[in-house]
Amino acid sequence: MKTLNLIGLGTGNENFLTKEAESILKNAEIIFGAKRILEIAGNSLSQSQSVGRQAETSENSGETLPKTEPLYRAEEIFSYLKENPQYQNVAVVFSGDVGFFSGASAFYEEQTGEWKISVIPGISSAVYFAAKLQKSWQNWKFLSLHGSKCNTIEQIRKNPACFFILSGAEDVKSLAEKIQKAVKNKILSEIKCWLGKNLSYNDEKITCCKFSKGEESARQFDFSQGKAQNDKGLFVLLVENECAKYQPVTQSLNDEDFIRAEKIPMTKKEVRRLSLATLGLSESSVLYDIGSGTGSVTVEAARIATEGHVFAVECKKEAFELTKKNVEKFCLENVTPILGNAPECLKADGNSEVSKEIPAPTHVFIGGSKGNLSEIVNFSLQKNPRARIVANFVSLENLCEMQSLLKNLESENKIKDVEIIQVAVSHAEKTGGFHLMKAQNPVYIVGFSGS
Repeated sequence: MKTLNLIGLGTGNENFLTKEAESILKNAEIIFGAKRILEIAGNSLSQSQSVGRQAETSENSGETLPKTEPLYRAEEIFSYLKENPQYQNVAVVFSGDVGFFSGASAFYEEQTGEWKISVIPGISSAVYFAAKLQKSWQNWKFLSLHGSKCNTIEQIRKNPACFFILSGAEDVKSLAEKIQKAVKNKILSEIKCWLGKNLSYNDEKITCCKFSKGEESARQFDFSQGKAQNDKGLFVLLVENECAKYQPVTQSLNDEDFIRAEKIPMTKKEVRRLSLATLGLSESSVLYDIGSGTGSVTVEAARIATEGHVFAVECKKEAFELTKKNVEKFCLENVTPILGNAPECLKADGNSEVSKEIPAPTHVFIGGSKGNLSEIVNFSLQKNPRARIVANFVSLENLCEMQSLLKNLESENKIKDVEIIQVAVSHAEKTGGFHLMKAQNPVYIVGFSGS
């Protein structure tokens, strides 16, 4: 059977290529990979020879070095091999380790019974960096900004140590500025970072700095500033947040933490917490927050679903802008505010450009429906028949409308696990020498799941 070898070349220095990987590369008939990775493979194969794009002859041994092709996508490589069936022993090279943010996974999905897949691991940048810093890495949170997005500040807030793979110096500068802003806004406390550049190469550089309130610590990363922003070096960043150990599992934001505006409603703290508990969000949830208002539920939800996304829908311009301000205050990168009426603005043929890219919700929170309650609920269940939906109501009329809708949905076996909660909250306020309880409007919380 034909053999396709997926090989991790390690950090880039030829001394870190394993003997197994070196042996397989020497015996391969053709090697695929990105241009830079092929150059690393060539340097690792022979001190005196570089692997070119076509087969070359070694002057020292008389052996023919493998042919190389600068292809790295699985579909392109399999297509090439189909057109060139003479190759029986093939290698595909990757930087670092094949199991660490690697393109090797695509080959497992694309492979057919024609090829036997053999995987040869390499030394990842995380393992190398941990060794250089004399730290253990097993509890790190591993994240990549290389060609992808990530909710960086929330990941740092919730994890004692985050390891980032970066695309270049511009990512370094951007992430440093985000951390500095989060510290300034009191989202993060003191943060310690180690930045690695060109690990294992001759020009390897490791810099340490701290971010704390009132200090422009980002400037300590000297090669992320000025002209060096165009630096095409290979960067990684380790961020340590000791305060993450004390972060509560449940949300702890107070109403005073949010930017407020007169006449724009906000779901209050106690109702917000109970509503979120009824929703039951996970880290990867996709939430539609319909009628986001101030944005309090959006912010709290986004801080739970750090690896998911929140789409905050608001039809009033002033409230929409306020939601955006609170999202920006809390440095959230997993929120998309949408100005428009639900559910129309969420439909693929809606007026909003972003509507064409909105995934189906796992959860839906309805803080305000503007008379479109039935349409919103039915649309949500069409997008995902198993979605979890929670709605808040202040008026009895809207509650009655929901009860009628629930009755119809239950008769059609479309929903299950219905619960209706009435919440009456009072706060003590000092009047003279006494504390008197001041009541808020009662709120009805209705939750149910699609079946």
